[in-house]
Amino acid sequence: MRYFLTSLRAVFMKDIVTELRARQVLPTMVVLGMLIVWVLRIACETAAGSTAIIGPVAFWIAFLFAGLLAQERSFATEEQNDCMDGLLLAPIDAGTIYLAKLLVNIVMLCIFEIIIVPVVIIAFGLRIGGHWPSLIGVLLLGNIAISSVGTLFSAIVQLCRTRGSLLSILVLVVLAPVMVPATFALLLKFGAIPAELAGTGALAFVGTFKTAVGYMVVFDAVFVTASWLLFGFAIKE
Repeated sequence: MRYFLTSLRAVFMKDIVTELRARQVLPTMVVLGMLIVWVLRIACETAAGSTAIIGPVAFWIAFLFAGLLAQERSFATEEQNDCMDGLLLAPIDAGTIYLAKLLVNIVMLCIFEIIIVPVVIIAFGLRIGGHWPSLIGVLLLGNIAISSVGTLFSAIVQLCRTRGSLLSILVLVVLAPVMVPATFALLLKFGAIPAELAGTGALAFVGTFKTAVGYMVVFDAVFVTASWLLFGFAIKE
């Protein structure tokens, strides 16, 4: 257990320090997030749409595409000087490499969220009141879902010439099921869906806020475990 934690920490620190020193991905993520929020805010004003509805959507669109930028870089840096081969030859389990890369992507997306969440709330005039703990919980669960799937597929498509577009297609398709309860949870918290109407219509299968969070927890648990188990096969192919 101690060796596992030491190995995990070593790979994590290598990646996070390299990324923060390079300052290539995070500024791009922030600029992309700001652009998405700005475009959606203009669209909301033009179409006279409800800010309580468009605001939560802006959260997930910004997180998804910013997350893809971070995940695409997860293994791009390892291609230089055959660094990936060096990692695989080291006495480290492949699953440990995956978990370290996953933690790096989660941290990068958390930093991005700390910057972009206040921007979205101010831009769309959203009111969260005393629901900050539940909002943070939903965003963290979404963060884990995006990062877990993106990290695995980033390793799979790393040798493809069109890895950027292929990664986007794969990740967005796989994440589609979890985005429904994730969006529903935020719509409910920001008052876009009255509590008495929750679980009716097209979102009937989601049910309540607790049910939506339950779906997200199950999705995260399944995909983190499956990705951890499959990563060794994916990275060696």
